[in-house]
Amino acid sequence: MKRLVALVVVVLLAFAAVGVALGARVDLVVSPATVAPGAAVRVIARSSPCHVGGSAVAISAAFPGRAFGVGTLSGRVGRGGAFSIHGHVRSGVHPGRYTVGVRCGGGNLGVTAYLRVR
Repeated sequence: MKRLVALVVVVLLAFAAVGVALGARVDLVVSPATVAPGAAVRVIARSSPCHVGGSAVAISAAFPGRAFGVGTLSGRVGRGGAFSIHGHVRSGVHPGRYTVGVRCGGGNLGVTAYLRVR
């Protein structure tokens, strides 16, 4: 019986954590929204379910590198889950509209921003 109660408590805590994460509103912004190849950009969230002091990773084909099959930029998470990730767009990136997503704590935030390269 004690094992069953412990299991129920663990399951309820897991659902509560998922509910908090799903209920958290994340406004993801890329600034500036339109850039030239090689230009500096910032990926910003004022709050998120990411843990303070953890790493936030912005993922896009417009960014340099090959992590997650595309490029990435990374930064640290501050108070309230806020982060501002600084980096550059690849110098050889083709003009177009690119999606930007973010991962932290081993999972996707489930939000997308867009970056236009001219």
